[in-house]
Amino acid sequence: MVKIKAVNFKSLKELFNEMDNEKGMLGLALIKEAEFMKTTLTKLKREMNKGVVTEMSQGKYSIDRANPALTQYNAMIKNYQSTIKQINDLLPKDTPEGAYDPFDQDDLS
Repeated sequence: MVKIKAVNFKSLKELFNEMDNEKGMLGLALIKEAEFMKTTLTKLKREMNKGVVTEMSQGKYSIDRANPALTQYNAMIKNYQSTIKQINDLLPKDTPEGAYDPFDQDDLS
């Protein structure tokens, strides 16, 4: 089984709560947005599992088209990845090697 790395938002929040500066506040705001996007991406995945092509009625006939969830997912996943990178860039760089990394968690779901 391949292990997929996930983001531990709870640990990230704790790290940014400990910061007493604008980076901390920005990090918390970005985490909130990332959590929303992750929830939305999960819902869009469920919708796409029904099929990436859907049938759309056009009066007396119907046409096949790409599932709208696919387009939304593709746009949001790019934004999610960018947000996660921004959060990572805000983290302190002076952590000792081998220290706890909230981005290095196994996603067992």
